[in-house]
Amino acid sequence: MKAGFCTNVFKFDEMEYAIRKLAELGYDGLEFWQQYLDNIDIKWLKALMDELNLETAQVCPYFNFTGTEEEWKESINLAKRYIDIALTLNCKKIRIFTGHIAGNSATDMQWEMGIKGVRETCDLGLEHNIDFILEMHYDSLMDTSDNALRLIEEVNRPNLKVNLQVPIADEDIFYSAKKLGKYTAHLHAHNWVTRDGRINYTFLDSGEIDFERFIKTLQEEGFDGYISIEHALHHPVWETAEHEIKYLKDLIHRLSR
Repeated sequence: MKAGFCTNVFKFDEMEYAIRKLAELGYDGLEFWQQYLDNIDIKWLKALMDELNLETAQVCPYFNFTGTEEEWKESINLAKRYIDIALTLNCKKIRIFTGHIAGNSATDMQWEMGIKGVRETCDLGLEHNIDFILEMHYDSLMDTSDNALRLIEEVNRPNLKVNLQVPIADEDIFYSAKKLGKYTAHLHAHNWVTRDGRINYTFLDSGEIDFERFIKTLQEEGFDGYISIEHALHHPVWETAEHEIKYLKDLIHRLSR
């Protein structure tokens, strides 16, 4: 397992400093979002990552396979472009969203369009050994573990995996881990405290869930990917980054023995 950090919390003009600082802290890899990657020189980023001995853990474009036919076609073209970006960055994982419709609200036609779009996208990546990673999210076809499994089974491609992030609505986190663990190639790591019915994110070792037990459960199902810090603004961002890398490095060391 490796420790990652999602760079979407930084402004564009902060990014080079942030990348260097995260490398100095000891992170193994970083995630980059479409909003940033569409506005920079990708070869410059690759050179910087190589200089710092950092991996690009995942690139994160925004597909929409459940909208209009035009949006569907644009998403296929976006997938082609992001395969080129991933290859330039020596990155083997591209995040997938399916569009802004939840699985339990989607029509049969939207499910059909989503399955076809994800399948064609996976086919584009097969020859390059690129995995496409379904980010579990409330406004997507993979809004529950069962819906994610439906998508995986109906797409039926070996390079379709899961970016698990809990909590998933109305699911116990250990149920989610058992259901999706063998497909999980990447983890957006969260812990939280519930106040007045609302989730408030906090450090991984300070929340309500037993995070170590959660990772052990995923390991038992075969998980060996990035544990990546996504919501980093519950404390000042550098306090979060410094705290979490110490915890993750210790956790990964202990669970890897």
